[in-house]
Order: sequence, then structure tokens, then C-alpha cells
Amino acid sequence: MIRHKEETLPKRELKKLQFKRLKETVSRGYEVPYYRTKMKEHGITPDEIRTLDDIRTLPFMTKEDFRKAFPFGLLGVPIERVVRIHATSGTTGTPSTAFYTAQDIDTWTELIARNLTSIGVTAADRFQNTVSHGLFTGGMGYLQGAQRVGAMVIPFGGGMTLKQLEFMRDFKVTSFHAIPSFGLKMAETAKKEGISGELSLRIGMLGAENWSEGTRKKIEEGLQIDVYDNYGLTELVGPGVSCECPEKNGMHVWEDHFLFEVLDPETDELLGPNEDGEMVLTALTKEAFPCIRFRTGDLCSVLEGDICGCGRTHQRISRIKGRIDDGFIIRGVNIFPKQIEEVIMQFPEIGYNYYIKLWTKGVMDEITVYAETNNFNDTHARIALQRDITRALYETVRIRVNVELVEEDGIPRQEGKAKRLLDEREEK
Repeated sequence: MIRHKEETLPKRELKKLQFKRLKETVSRGYEVPYYRTKMKEHGITPDEIRTLDDIRTLPFMTKEDFRKAFPFGLLGVPIERVVRIHATSGTTGTPSTAFYTAQDIDTWTELIARNLTSIGVTAADRFQNTVSHGLFTGGMGYLQGAQRVGAMVIPFGGGMTLKQLEFMRDFKVTSFHAIPSFGLKMAETAKKEGISGELSLRIGMLGAENWSEGTRKKIEEGLQIDVYDNYGLTELVGPGVSCECPEKNGMHVWEDHFLFEVLDPETDELLGPNEDGEMVLTALTKEAFPCIRFRTGDLCSVLEGDICGCGRTHQRISRIKGRIDDGFIIRGVNIFPKQIEEVIMQFPEIGYNYYIKLWTKGVMDEITVYAETNNFNDTHARIALQRDITRALYETVRIRVNVELVEEDGIPRQEGKAKRLLDEREEK
């Protein structure tokens, strides 16, 4: 379903709209003392932005800017116009704070509604939001968007997997929003409790964690539904930057609201189609504060082809492949956790939970993957599976990865985002 004509604008018209909004955004940003200082340091003024390509003359913004400007240094409107604040978790330092005017809330709501209609959610749906509705943008964002679509919304919140599923069964919920690790937990619990066949679910929207096609398959098979990916950041707006469509061939960036670049993280050169690089984003319609050329740290690539099979003209990017700072080096090889997940989740014998441990043996760093299997008690099958996974991992990352298979429920479950990486290496 295509919600608005902006989703199918011819490329020429879309670029014209982007340039108009970019000029307005840079001019607004120049009125913010913190950002004006950055522009002056780069010897650039808003008048010098004459084409879309001139965006590359503007300075980058990073999480460090949000820390330095905390709490109000990036605010671009009088505080009286701010109607809401959201923020990142801030578990490792000062959180990134996002301010919203009433117009920002309306724009964000419409973007989430666009996400949902793009995967087939309608006013006939019953929608359950399984994440917290606090500072985390995924809670309020999807609550607002689902209401804008006209769906009946159950703002359940996080945790309580079995109770969530019972609500879904009793109220005949047809669609939901969750983080991927919770989607796996739902599928696992539904199987154990024998209620998969009692659910009316047909669509799930997943985000806020990197997840693999293997994970998609396990959730889809476990809950007998279609699940889709979406992407966003608190610094830009929250979820609502890009989303999959029924083609499941990349995520459409909503280009009437966001200008994106995929750059080589080392040289900052613009990359071509199918070249992996860092996503850099500019919010074109955000009122409360400027977010111009924000270095997301997320790795993706631009996909070839101007028009998707769904009819939308907005450019597609690959699903996020990892974060620049997520990678770890073992014996000289740079590995991303998602590479591990892509391999192990392809095996149907692997269950719904796993983690990666990095540790030191003598003077060498080692990597071990712990994964649950449903054939733990069959010794011969378990040994064969362990051998096959070890071989598949070697073919992917080109070093030997230790594989330890454990029985179902052998790995403790967690609330919230899953912690898949445990680094116990000794400092050398």
C-alpha cells in the first residue's frame, strides 16, 4: 500500500524537493550557535549551498557533538515550542537527546504510519507494541503511527513474553512491533506453550537490533507470519528513517525527509551501489534541532535500481550489516557479530538463543559460539551439527571458531536488547 504521492515522486521532483528542504535546514542550523561555529570552522555559509552535491562541503555531526552540546546546545527553537523529549539509553555516558516540536511529532507520526502501511498494516489491524513506551523512541513512535493508520493499538510495553502472547491470542492481534531478540523469544515461547496455532498474527515489524535472514526465517516459521525490518536513530527522529516493503529487497529511505550518503569510513569518499560503507544522514524536515550529516556508525550499501517492484521511487539501502565499532579482531581477522548469526541461524537444528565469547588461551585470542540445539541428547547428531557449523563459520570468517552446543534453555534469557557478545580477553 502506498500512503502518499511523495512515495512515488519522479526522481527529478524528489531531488528538487530535497534541495529546497536542505537549504531550509542549513539556514535553520546556522541560527544555532553550536552549529554556526562548526560551519564557520569549515569556512562555509548557507548561501554556498547551491546544489545537493554541496552537502559534502558541510561538517559532519557525531555523537560527540550531542555530548558536547548536552542538554540544550543543539536546540534550534525556543524551549517553549518543545513538546517532548526522547533520548538514547545513555548506558555508556551522556545520552543523545532528541527534541520535538508539535510539527515534529506530527511528521514523525506520519513517517511511522508510512512504515506500517508499506508492510500492509491497515485500519482493520489490531496492533500490539511490545517495547517500552518511555524515552526509547520505538515505543511512542509506533504507538502514534499505528493510531494514525487507524489500527486498534495495545500499548503493552516490554517483557512478560507469555502474557504478551496471551493478549495476542485473546484480542486476536494481527500485527506487532518488537526488537528481534524478543521476536525470537515470542516464537520460542509460543512453540513451548503450544499456542502458535491459536494466534491471529500475520505481520511483525522488527528493529533496534541488527538481525539476520536466518533470524527472520525462525521468527516467521515460529509465529507463522511475515516480519519486516526498519531503521532509525534517536538523533534523527527515531524509527521512521527507512523501512522494508513487501518485496523484502532492501529498505526504502524516505528521501523526502532524509538525505543520505554512504561513505568510505576511512576516506569519506562517496561510494557507489553495492559498496559497503557508513551511513551518513541529514534530517530535512526536523524543526526542533538540526541534524546535518550525522555519522551513524552503521554499515550498509546502496542497492541498484531506481524503482522498486512495490512502485516506490525512494532509494533502497541494504539492511544494516553492523556497526563500525561492533567489529572485533581475532588473530588478525575483523569479524562482525552479524556474520556469526547469519551462519548459525541457517541451521534448523539451532534454537532461539546464542552468544559469542571472546577469551584468551595462553597468548592467543579465541572465539567460541554457544548456541542452543533441539537435538542435544542425540550425541551423533550433535557432533555432526557441531562439525558442520564449525566448517560453515570457517568458510565465512576464514578462521577457526569454536562451537559449543547446549541444550534448549541452557542459555539464560534476558529482558530488553540481547547481549550477544561477551569479551573476556586479557589485556596484553
